[in-house]
Order: sequence, then C-alpha cells, then structure tokens
Amino acid sequence: MFHIFRVSPPLHSWPLEHSSLLSPHLHLPLKCECPMSSTTSSVRSANRTRSLCHHLHQPLLISGSSPSSSGSPPVGGSMDEGSSASTSSSATARALDMFNRRGSVLAVVIAGNTAADVLPPSAGVPSTSAVSSTSGVISADQPSSTNSDNDMELFNEWKPPYPRLTAYQDCLSVAAGWGLGAHPNGLDDKPTGASQAQSPSEDDSGDGKCNELLASCPAFRNELGWEPTRRLALSRHTFDMAHTDAHECETWMREHSASEAGILEDVSNVYLGGRLCAARQPKTVIEPQDIGSYYYRHCFISKNHIEYLGMDDILGPISVSMVREIVDRKESYSIYRMIIRISDQKTIRVAIPEEALSTPEGTDRATRPLMRELLEIVCPKISFGTLRPSIQSPRVEELIMKIDEQPIYTRYKVGIMLCKNGQSTEEQMYNNEESTPSFDEFLDFLGQKVTLKGFEQYKGGLDTRGDTTGTHSIYSEYQAHEIMFHVSTLLPFTPSNRQQLSRKRHIGNDMVTIVFQEPGALPFSPITVRSHFQHVFIIVRVHNECSENVTYSVAVSRSKDVPPFGPPVPKGACFSKCAEFHDWLLTKIINAENAVHRSKKFATMAARTRREALRDLVENYVGPHQNEGASKIASRFLGGSVKRKERHNPKPTNHVLRGALTWLVDVHDYSTNQRVSCVLGVAQDWIVLLERPSGTVLFSTPTHSIIGWANSDTGLKLYYDHGDQLLLRCYSETCTDSELNELIRRLENVTKGDEAKEVVLRRLKTTDNWGFHVQDEGVVTDVDMYQLAWKAGIRQGSRIVEMDSMPISTLSFDKICDQLAVSECVRLLMISPSSDGSPRRGCEDPNCPAVKGIEQMLTPDAFAKQPITSNNRPNVLSSASVHDNMCTLLNPPKCLNRAQSDEQLRSPLMDELNRKAPLSARESTNERESSELVRIQTHLERTVQEKRALEMLAQQLRKQLIQERQAHDNTKREMERLKKLHEKK
Repeated sequence: MFHIFRVSPPLHSWPLEHSSLLSPHLHLPLKCECPMSSTTSSVRSANRTRSLCHHLHQPLLISGSSPSSSGSPPVGGSMDEGSSASTSSSATARALDMFNRRGSVLAVVIAGNTAADVLPPSAGVPSTSAVSSTSGVISADQPSSTNSDNDMELFNEWKPPYPRLTAYQDCLSVAAGWGLGAHPNGLDDKPTGASQAQSPSEDDSGDGKCNELLASCPAFRNELGWEPTRRLALSRHTFDMAHTDAHECETWMREHSASEAGILEDVSNVYLGGRLCAARQPKTVIEPQDIGSYYYRHCFISKNHIEYLGMDDILGPISVSMVREIVDRKESYSIYRMIIRISDQKTIRVAIPEEALSTPEGTDRATRPLMRELLEIVCPKISFGTLRPSIQSPRVEELIMKIDEQPIYTRYKVGIMLCKNGQSTEEQMYNNEESTPSFDEFLDFLGQKVTLKGFEQYKGGLDTRGDTTGTHSIYSEYQAHEIMFHVSTLLPFTPSNRQQLSRKRHIGNDMVTIVFQEPGALPFSPITVRSHFQHVFIIVRVHNECSENVTYSVAVSRSKDVPPFGPPVPKGACFSKCAEFHDWLLTKIINAENAVHRSKKFATMAARTRREALRDLVENYVGPHQNEGASKIASRFLGGSVKRKERHNPKPTNHVLRGALTWLVDVHDYSTNQRVSCVLGVAQDWIVLLERPSGTVLFSTPTHSIIGWANSDTGLKLYYDHGDQLLLRCYSETCTDSELNELIRRLENVTKGDEAKEVVLRRLKTTDNWGFHVQDEGVVTDVDMYQLAWKAGIRQGSRIVEMDSMPISTLSFDKICDQLAVSECVRLLMISPSSDGSPRRGCEDPNCPAVKGIEQMLTPDAFAKQPITSNNRPNVLSSASVHDNMCTLLNPPKCLNRAQSDEQLRSPLMDELNRKAPLSARESTNERESSELVRIQTHLERTVQEKRALEMLAQQLRKQLIQERQAHDNTKREMERLKKLHEKK
C-alpha cells in the first residue's frame, strides 16, 4: 500500500520542535522503499532519525538488534501502539531525509510490518538498551549529567562519525567538530554593555555582590576576590571545600591551566609544555585566542594544497582546504590535513591518516573522490556536490589567510577614568578637568607617556597629526600586545559641554574601562554609564598615595554575556606598586577584551563578517563546474550515482596521531559535586575536557603529568600530577567496552603512566611491621625484602594512589601513618614504577609544596633556590646551620624553567643533589624551619636590592667625579693658556 503526501515548505528549514507536527498525520507503520546509496546518506539519515525520535520521546529500533535488548515490545505482524508510534516516527524522519536528499516535493512511503527495516545496519545509530554492566561505560542514549537531554541532542547532527580517526589540532576545532558553543542567531535590538543595566526589559537584578569599590548592578557580574576556582579533579582543594549550588558556578574561575589551553598539536616547533605540576605554573597568563588560526599559514602555504569552495543551501558558504603531508618517509606514513570553514560555524582543523582510506596506500587517486571520502570521515553533513575547486590565484590564499586569522587581536584600546572623592557617576568623572598626583603616579606605573604628534605605533583612534584629541597619551607594550589608553584627563576638555562628548566618543566606545578611585570615592556601578560598548569595568582604588607604601585594591565588573576571565582577583589582595601588579593588571586588561569578543554580540558580529567574506570568496573565486555527465544527472534526480559503490568503514590506524582524538564522556565535577557531560580530547602532548554544550575548556593537563589510571565500578580514574584523581565514564554507542578500551590504548601510547593494580595486605596484629616505607606523595621509598609488602609485589618506586578507597592526594602524611598504624588489613591501589625503577611522577619536583596543599607557590625560577631538606639524616641540609642555608640561598643551583628538557633535568648538578637527599630522606621542613627560611630569604632579597641600589648610586657618583675631574683639568689647561698669552703681550 502506497501513501503519497505533499509538503510545501522545505522541511530542512523547520525547527526541530515543529517536526513533531508531522507525527499526528502519519499513524501507519511506514518504511522507505529506496535504499541508501552511500554510507554518508545513511549516517545523515540515522542522525536525523535519532534526533527526531528523541524529540518525539519514542524508542528507536535498530536493525540487527533484538527487541528484548532495547526494552521495546516485540515486533511482528500485529503491532501495538508503542511499536506503531516508534515505527511511524522513524519513518517520518526517513521521509524527511529522503525529501532533503532528493530535492523533490513528493515522498513515496511504503507500508511495512517491522521496524527493523527502517534503518540499515550501516547507519551506525546507537542502541537504546540499558547501561552496560561493564564499568566505565554509559550508553550513548542514557546521559547522566546535569545538562538537559534536549541540549545534548541538539548537537547530535554535528557528532563526528569517526572521532578516533580524526585528530583535531586545537580546542576550538574539537568544539566545532562536536557542534559545541553558542550558535550566532543574529543581532537583536536589546541594549548591550553598560546600557543593558538600564534596559526596561532586563529582568536580571545582578549577583548581589558588592564592597567599598563596587556596587551590585543589574545584568552585571562582580569579581571581588573570593570567587572559588572550579576544579574537576579530586584533590585537597576539592576534598575540603564546601559544595556549592550549580547555579552559582557562573562567577567561578577556571584553573589557569584550563584557561591557557588552546593548541593540542604544535605545528610551529614551539615547546608548549611544562615539567612542573599545574600548581607551579604561572598564574598570570594571557588566555589564548584562536591560535589555531595559524594552521593554514604553517601547514598549507608554500605547499601543494587543494582548495574547494561551494554554497550549501542550509550551511551557507563553505571552504575546504586539504594538503597531504609525509610524516615518516621510512615507513611511508602520510596524513591528510584539512581545514573546513562553514559560514557561521567555527573552523574545523584536523588530520586524517592515509591508511584509514579505502584506497590502498601509495596509489594515485583523483582529487574529487579523495576529497569526498575525507569529508565523509570528518564532516558528512557537507554535501560534496555543492563544492568545486577554486581558481589558481594567490589572491585565494591571501583571502583565506585573512579569514582564518580574523579572530587574532594584538592591539587594544582601553579607557581610563578618574574618580575623585565623593564621585561615582560617569558625568562627574568626565568633568574632572585636571589630573591629580596619585592619578599621575598610577599612569606612570601603567605605561609610557607619549607625544601623540608623529607617534608611529598603535594610535587607538587618536589624532597623531593635529592634536585634536590631546597632545599626550599613555601607551604600553606587553608580550607582543599593544595597548593605547584613552585617559579622560588627557583628552580635550570642553567647559560648555556637560557630557564631554569629545572624551566620551573615545572612552564610551572602548570595551574595557579602568575606573581609578581616589580615597573617599563612592562605590562604582555600571548603571551610571550609558554605552553599548563598555562591557568590562576594572576598578582600581589607591591607598597611601604618593608614598613608599602605596597600594592598590582591585575589583572587576563584567556584563553577564561576557564569560569569566583570569587572572583571578586574590582574596583580600592589596597590590603594591611592583612589576607583579603591573603584569597582572595588563594581563587582566587583555583577557577582558578577549572575553568581550567571545560574548554574544561581538561573536555574532564576527560571524557575520566571516560569513560575508566566505560568500565573497565562493562567488568570485570558484572554478568552473566539471561536466560529470550521467553521474551528475543521477546525483541530481536519483540522490546518488548509479555506479557509485557502497563505501566501507575506514580502516583503523596503527600509528599514533599527534592531534587530539576525542571521546564523549561523563565527568564528575568534585568542586560542585555534580556530573558534567564533556568531550575528552587526548593528544600526544595534552589532555583536555570541553564542557557540553558550551565548549568551554574545564580541564587541561600535559600528557607527561599522567601517572596512571584505574578502571573501577564507578568509572575510569585518571591520576595525574601528585595523585589528583579525575573520574570519568565513556559513552558507548554499542553498550560494550570498545570506547573504553580505545581510550586506555590511547593513554598507553601518549603517556608514561600505567594501570593501577590492587594489593591487599593483612597482618596478624597491629604491632607487626608492614615492611615498607612511604613518602608524603605516596611513593614507596623502601621495602624490606621477603616481608609482607615484598611478598605482595610492592617494590621501591611504587606509587600508592588510594588507601582503603581514600585517595592519597586528599590525605596528609600524618593521616597516612595513622591509617597504617591502626589497620590490620589495608587495601592499596598501586602504580608500578617505571622500567628503570624510578617512581612515576607528574611533577619533576620531589618536594613540591603542592603535596601539602599549599596555595602560594614559588615561581619556577625561585624553586631551585629552596634547599632540599630532610628530617631523617643529620648530615643533610635540614640540620645545617643558618649560615649554610644562607650560603645555599646566595649560591642557588641552576633554575628549573618550564620548558626545560629532560637532559637538563638530569644534569650532573641535579644528580648530585639527588644523591645528597635520596627519596627516603626527602621530607619537607616543619613550619618553624619553613617560616625561618622564608624570613631569611626575604631579608636576603631586601639586602641584595639595597646592595644593588648602593652600587648603582656609587657608579653614578664615580661618573660624576670623573666628569668633574675632567672639567677641572680642562679649566686648569685653559687658565695656563690664558696666562701664556698674557705673558706674551
């Protein structure tokens, strides 16, 4: 029986919620007659069917799976309501897919009795069976996280079909490949920036946080200095902290390692990793922009690459770049690098191994079949029929490079407003005609005062010819970034204009504004400012101005659309006028403006600019369409070529790809005590976690910090740094261990970690010896041969990560000793030592203060100045005199830098220090000794500074003395010459 129905509007343009309107009109069990002609269409149809079935809340039956396994009623000649509805909804999606592929207004559907024929086995749609009993595996249709199911299903269309063959180059490419991040929906008429606080339609009352610097404001979020840091892993930080409600996470700060994450595969030969743990890395870091934009410049320009352009009816203008790169000539191993640019979507930058393709390696292939197969692996949503080769012109490369590097910003213009005693409003600050000594002191500290006329650096919109915007301004350069400050008191003042438009036309158009408050100023509120562009206000209040003890307190207010940015404001911080505060403030300014560019308004504007640039590229630089004859006609009218063969699944690769392979996982957030759906990216150098659906990087660590993992009933535990634990579970499309096994295999290839093994020790009475010694970090320093621990397999260099289900990273050394002292039976989770017998370490510092949970870390340069001490042996540094410690501080060993190589880390100097203080003797000093050393170090640093100042003064006096002696000698010679002339006369 045939059912023919007519659909007027194009169904692909319907919102997902409107698709359910079709289901009441189709109550009969339906199935499609026309078979799928390619795997691409099958996957596309499967994704659409799955999304539609989820929206209709109907079960989805998969071909080849028994009804009992999916929990649905049996399918037979007579069907009940549930089975009929399921088949109907599946057939509806099938009909919609057939309509989209054929381009016809008629869809012919044939009645059927079973739902097993709805989708072919090659569609690859996951089963809806219950969660697998295997640990660490979750069914793909059973997400157990705080994210809503609707939000997750919205991104199923963008799920990569082969995530283990697609190596992503950066975090933004991972987000684009999985469809994460906010999609620009166009600009609306609502006010933005500071004017949003005064909008009558704004129902957000603010976060209620305020202090003497900053008042609470509608539609704004304040950062006052006690914002917690969101840490996914279990450590002392998350173990001791009180859990907070999920809705309060909006103002939380990310770990600096997560904020810094960007590039996952380095192609510029720049070492990006660090050898110390995350707690020892610098906290003041510039959060990366889309640094992957240079991927085209590094890997495509000056190489023989291919460009394809096209206009898709749904996705808009599309540009695809592809280049073949030989990685290893000896093994004949090559990869294909691709860049996919899709209108408003983020750019996808990937690498695919050549051995994954269906054609044998080393054979010559035509360009179009090769590009078609690569797109089917990376992004099958793109219809290859819309793409054509671009014309051969250097202009094409120039335009593509400009489109890719559009999000890179290195120049910033920032406003500075003076707020005097009793002032708080915008109008009062604009009408401060003259500066003050404290304000001038702050400006001199912030940057360099430059003369605008003839200034050749970044101008920031100021006049450098006619002095119409003032004669001077403040300019600063910091880490290859240029900042021009628009200072209110240096801009022209108009006595007759109360609004001071000549000043506001510059400061009011800046995204970031610094409000400098003098003592007695009222708390600032963004509601007093009228501007659509001012999104972030950094309030700086001076204390003890114009003195040696001058300090500054800081608070930040940002629009609710602007994501949080670092570096965080320390709790109760009062910065002194030093280089540390200078770097912190400039970094905060740069990160603030970069965060504004990620807000909805500016992201939509950038997407529109990118879309128009791609449209211009497609319309003006696409090559002529190739005449494909019968295959072209068959593709247009029949949905595919009649001679086209069914594509087989890609072959797995045996090589280790340097980019990030991805998994869909469920992660336990220990800081908020909730489970979060994330995308896990494991590259050769980095491991990252991106939150769904926002695409925000929540976690990042280098692969060399991974010390091991354990597969438990609760999920896969990943141990890194000092034993910090990350708990995650893989989503499985097959309800098997395949996803988890591939993840473990990937960890074995890119890390030096090992799987943890459980050891159970029992003793007859508590007075018996366990037979091993352990360090603070859980490292076994000594094992008695043929005793209890030795017989159980514990060896020197083994690492304990859990003791009686309690992570070592959450226990102090005293708690470890107490637990071992009172227990007659102890269960240990051990990670075996390396092949050379040394313990596996995620941090090269064996005495890292992070083991004790100390927040105030030394910088990597100051780390080597600390003596390695011990409490066990009297002949080591801990028992040395204060004079010996002072000598050690005055003559420090070579500094340990972030990018130090293994050869430097294993230098003879480090080996000598290790021999002086072996593992069994490396213990931290007690509080008294630590405070004494800190006091001595502070005194020495102050003495060294005074000594340098005196040496500089003495050098200046020597120069003056030499000049005076020369002047005296010249005067003496001149007098003698005059005397001789007088005698001659």
